Order: sequence, then C-alpha cells, then structure tokens
Amino acid sequence: MVVIDALEARSHELVEEAVRLLDHRLPPPYKQVDREVLRRRLQQTMTTVTTALTERTPLPVIDYAREVARRCFHAGFLLEEVQTHFNALEETVWKFMVKEVDAAHLPDNLAMVASIIGAIKDELGRSYVDLASRNRGHAINTHKLFSGTQSVPEHPMSRKAAN
Repeated sequence: MVVIDALEARSHELVEEAVRLLDHRLPPPYKQVDREVLRRRLQQTMTTVTTALTERTPLPVIDYAREVARRCFHAGFLLEEVQTHFNALEETVWKFMVKEVDAAHLPDNLAMVASIIGAIKDELGRSYVDLASRNRGHAINTHKLFSGTQSVPEHPMSRKAAN
C-alpha cells in the first residue's frame, strides 16, 4: 500500500520531528532521557506501527504497548508521560499524511493509521492501569487525613451521627 511505503520511507524524518515536539512537551523526569534513547524508542514505535499496517492486524502494536507499559510502569514513569511519546509520533504522522497523501485516499488511510495508533494508546492505558491496580502502594487513610486538628462538625450522614 502506498501510504505504508511512504511512512516507512520517511520514518526517520517523522521520528526526528516527534523528537523535536517532545523537546517542548516532555515533563520531568522524561527530560532526563537521552535523545538517542528517545529516538530509538520512537523508531521502534514507528516500525511496529508500519508492521501492523503491513500485516493488517493490531497484534504487533498490542504486544508492543503491553511491553512499553510494563517497562515504563516499573521504571516509575507516569502514564501521561508515556502517552506524550505516542501523541508526538501520532501528531507527526497525521501532519505528514495530510500533507503527502492523495486527498482521494486520505480518509481511508487516516482511519487505518488512527485505528493502529489508537490500539497502541488503548492497550498502553489498559495495561498500565492493570499494573497499577495490582501493584498498589499504601492506601491513604482519609478519615485520619480529614480529621485534622480543628474542631469540625460531624457530617449528618457519617457513621457516628447515624448511630
């Protein structure tokens, strides 16, 4: 397919553009990530996207998203920090397609690419939340938190008032 060939041929340019976008959008501690490491990660994402498009299946991106979620969760990155990476690449791909793809084929091609990138982002979120739910930290005791040191009237629906 022409759009897949174009994405593969221009993948290095698209990755470089995504790195430039991330230079302005990355929150700490992601700013500490070496630019070459960031480039490799974005290139791996791009390769996985084009593989899924070529094979006409979301399975490569789903597996990839699970692995990224696992690595980033255990490395201490927040979900929104990881999503920034995918959003930057998605933005560069969309800009490229709007500019370069024949207008007659643009809707179908955008839908195809959006479904693959959407599958990555969806699985990333699901996997990350699943990991977070199974690896919880200590819960906050909200009763202690809100009892404070000041005299606060009991809420009429609290347990004490109901007894």
